[in-house]
Amino acid sequence: MGQQEVNLAAEDTAVDTNPITFTTGAAMKVLEFAESTEQPNDIGLRVYVQGGRTSYECGFRFDEPRENDVILPQEGFDLLVDGFSFHLLRGASVDFVDSVSGGGFSVDNPNEPDPSSDPLFARVQQFINEQVNPGVQTHGGHVTLLEVKEGIAYVELGGGCQGCGMVDVTLKHGIERMLKEQIPEIESVYDTTDHASGQNPYFTQGKGGSFNV
Repeated sequence: MGQQEVNLAAEDTAVDTNPITFTTGAAMKVLEFAESTEQPNDIGLRVYVQGGRTSYECGFRFDEPRENDVILPQEGFDLLVDGFSFHLLRGASVDFVDSVSGGGFSVDNPNEPDPSSDPLFARVQQFINEQVNPGVQTHGGHVTLLEVKEGIAYVELGGGCQGCGMVDVTLKHGIERMLKEQIPEIESVYDTTDHASGQNPYFTQGKGGSFNV
């Protein structure tokens, strides 16, 4: 993937150094993924914030540059960031952490919001992290909490959950039932996922953890 100068076309994005950095180990993994999936040389790695008021979760996918992207050269590839995500990820660093499950990327973001700013969201997020994702991850899936509003928890299902024929059963008879039992303020769970697009094309990651690769 070709090197490019930092593109600061997005308003108020001037920086002296890269605000989002990959360690050497993480950069090597990106290049390995690009080679194994036969990505074109002009494709970069896009990182973006995909929701969460008490914890920012990030998505990663190979993509082409878009108008007003901030382009940050890393070791051997270009990192593509939209203006909104750029603002929320200033100063973040990405590492690759080995684990018994194969290892994954870990994002350390100094801009994480204060969980106390939305206690109900934080409770639902904790429930998903501790009681939902450990189960669905055994099948290659992942559930991301996007919003909690007027008694409805809005979620996005990724990995093996996206496009799965059993997703309605998992959502209504699994996640929603358990969540309503544990947190009575939640009346229903709404799935925002585009299941028609097939398998989730990106990796997801919040602060301090890792995702399987």
